[in-house]
Amino acid sequence: MSKDGLVAALKYSQDLIAFRDSKEAEDFFSTYRTSLLEELEEISAGSGVFTPDYSVDSLDTLEKWYFYLYENESFSRIGETKEAFEKMMEIYFGEIAVRSSEEANWIVREFPFFKGKYELLVKKGLMSMSIVGKYQNLQSVQGNKRKNLMLREYKKYFQPQKK
Repeated sequence: MSKDGLVAALKYSQDLIAFRDSKEAEDFFSTYRTSLLEELEEISAGSGVFTPDYSVDSLDTLEKWYFYLYENESFSRIGETKEAFEKMMEIYFGEIAVRSSEEANWIVREFPFFKGKYELLVKKGLMSMSIVGKYQNLQSVQGNKRKNLMLREYKKYFQPQKK
């Protein structure tokens, strides 16, 4: 690995959570996923804007709702912070990938460059995508003028290929 690559890996590892072992990490991330999905379902119930039906198309609706809340500084109206909402979006994205793609599954893996730190990923075939922090500051992501990054990423990485 190059020096720049190592620096990037070490910087990335700073945001990862340390655990005693893989069992503790797996238990934590299982509870983390469940609680964030339940929270998203709760706040969505009264929104009249978004229904978490776990369909691929709901990714687009969720992202539009995020941008509406961001542009109108309205996260507090639903009882959340922008950061908490982004975490819910990340887990919802991963859950849709796992539910709708036969090959995709959740995995918890020790980060190879920092012993004891673990990451939550969705794995499909040879590809593994880190989920935690994936949509942090989504409003600032370049190339998302149409505000549909989540749906585009799903289609790129998880949509079944036509034969």
